[in-house]
Amino acid sequence: MKATYISSFDASNITSYSGTGYYIPKMLEDAGDEITYIDQLSKLNPKLQKVKRKIYEITGKKYLIERNPSVLKKWASYIESRLPKGTDVLLGYSSQPFSLLNTNKPTAFWTDAVIGNMIDYYAVYSNLCRESIRDANRMEKAALENVTLAVYSSEWAANAAIELYGVSKDKVKVVTYGANIDVNHTLEDIEDRAKKKSNNTCNLLFIGVEWHRKGGDVAVKVAEELNQQGLKTKLSIVGVELGNEIKSKNFIEPYGFISKGTQEGKELLNKLISEAHFLILPTRADCTPIVYSEFNAHGIPVITTNEGGIPSVVRNDVNGFMFRKEDPPAVYAQKIIELFKDSKRYMELSKSSFNEYVTRLNWNTAMNNFRKLLTDII
Repeated sequence: MKATYISSFDASNITSYSGTGYYIPKMLEDAGDEITYIDQLSKLNPKLQKVKRKIYEITGKKYLIERNPSVLKKWASYIESRLPKGTDVLLGYSSQPFSLLNTNKPTAFWTDAVIGNMIDYYAVYSNLCRESIRDANRMEKAALENVTLAVYSSEWAANAAIELYGVSKDKVKVVTYGANIDVNHTLEDIEDRAKKKSNNTCNLLFIGVEWHRKGGDVAVKVAEELNQQGLKTKLSIVGVELGNEIKSKNFIEPYGFISKGTQEGKELLNKLISEAHFLILPTRADCTPIVYSEFNAHGIPVITTNEGGIPSVVRNDVNGFMFRKEDPPAVYAQKIIELFKDSKRYMELSKSSFNEYVTRLNWNTAMNNFRKLLTDII
């Protein structure tokens, strides 16, 4: 298959969109497909649009440059002028490049949300100006009508595309993303690691750069509750610089931002993950957190919320547990204590978490499913 991969960002950057924007074309190449890149479309955004955004900021509103029809028309013209001959299919990580694209080639994107369910859900899409809300919805609908195949990483996103924009169900598919890490563990390795974990201290690990959205404050309260109930607990925090009030707590271990792009960063992250009993991420809003799959790849179950696209990744009592956003820290703590004190049950949960990665939440499986869908439209 000869595919052209289209993106607004640098597709060679492993940090793009938590690595997902990098892994999609990479895994296609690994499968033997020929990939041509038309990326970094954001560099085409006119300076005038940036000035317009500044003006809106003065009024207290946010303006989305990359949902503006004139910008997306410029992107489309650029793509059309550089499209290689012999391309079988055009692929993208997001819908925007396809909104106004004119081509007779099959087109598909694989993404984690539609703009309609992101408005006022993520902070970056909150307090938008009316113009951006209008344009964003118009361009999303145009993309869904224009594209041959719309693939989403969760049922939550797929259902939103159908319900909010009236797109045909036949055009919409769901394929969950894989883990953006390379591991070669065996089930025996996972069992051995679980046996070696501390029986005296519960090691929780929080990873997230958006402290409030990812529920960092809740994670701290859960760890505090666990210690108060007599289970010695350590909470390691990665991805964010903490204030002195949190750093001063004796059960907190702050690490700040750790880059996956360096060997040193990869080794440290792998060490922290392998030592953790649970990933704790009581997120308030999320699409498809790749970090859950990455922890499952190490046999680590996740403690999270039943929110957004998470139910397409996490299965209760299989690779973690989901709670309601309104549940108090004591509810989280009760489940963690129950699992920590039952070593047999924790071992089974660790093994089933790893099995979810092996059978479902890895890039080979995800890409095989995605490529089958592409075969149907070429």
